[in-house]
Amino acid sequence: MAVFRTPEVAPGEYGDLFEFLMKELKLFKRQLLVMLKHVQTGESMVYEQAWYDFHLKDRITQLLKTDDYAAVAQLPINKKGQTGIYIETRYVKSGKLVGLQLVEARPHEGGRYVGLTPAVVFTDADGERMLAFAQKLK
Repeated sequence: MAVFRTPEVAPGEYGDLFEFLMKELKLFKRQLLVMLKHVQTGESMVYEQAWYDFHLKDRITQLLKTDDYAAVAQLPINKKGQTGIYIETRYVKSGKLVGLQLVEARPHEGGRYVGLTPAVVFTDADGERMLAFAQKLK
């Protein structure tokens, strides 16, 4: 079991969760171009986004950086795309892998997306422990 985090790539910006899973950790492989399968379990990747009011940006950032997932779980989730920040989750249904990251959409910067917190990947027992939290973020 392990917990992996992306490094800061610019002041206040962190490496991307998808790239981290695919290129650095190599925990998923492509199958039939669009299907992503976990290399150990063969499970498909589940991808979700939980959107939050923009005024919660600093609070969510702090909560995620201090691993206070219980407090994050209490925050209200908006409808998709109604704000500029969301928690991205990528996991497998067994919980053998759970990854998450707070992301900000920045249309004023050419439409780029910025990781506001490190992408965090939980594997094995750590992932199973985080699965309920990840599944709540829909």
